[in-house]
Amino acid sequence: MKNIFKLSLIGVAFLSGCATNTTSTSPVQAVKAPAPAPMKAIAPIQSATVAKRLNDCIVRTNQSADALLVDSQIIAVTRNNPHAKALFNSADKLTDQQIIALKSYLAEANTCRPVATEGLSPELNSIYQEFFKKIDGVYADLIARKITIGVANQERQLLIQDARMKRLAVQTKKS
Repeated sequence: MKNIFKLSLIGVAFLSGCATNTTSTSPVQAVKAPAPAPMKAIAPIQSATVAKRLNDCIVRTNQSADALLVDSQIIAVTRNNPHAKALFNSADKLTDQQIIALKSYLAEANTCRPVATEGLSPELNSIYQEFFKKIDGVYADLIARKITIGVANQERQLLIQDARMKRLAVQTKKS
């Protein structure tokens, strides 16, 4: 959950950067290739103050013992997680101990949701609320042992990508 917000902040920062255009040394390529359209900067979806508060909330939440267990054994939460490949391919279902840790982690992580949606337009808020509802369903299925750890990670990643694409579409339309 927190990584979603981190990724969205990083994505916005990345998309706000300048694109570089390398020129071809071949005259044939230079003549045939049309000039690229200038890249529009996408405005951040939240103020710098809110973004900092959200980041602080995410960092605080990811430091608990439950978060570390979740990140290593259940859900690939952090970037460059060394366990990600195994988690995405895992056919295991949660143990009782993992269920307790995941519930505790989610309770803490969900305290960041109000900050994540603070100051958003109604359209963006709707995207986030839809994402939260769907991701909660994935976590509920995982806790109920209806799906495996691998399936949960895959579904979570698809939901993150879908929400990111919807958010970027809204941001692009506004800029």
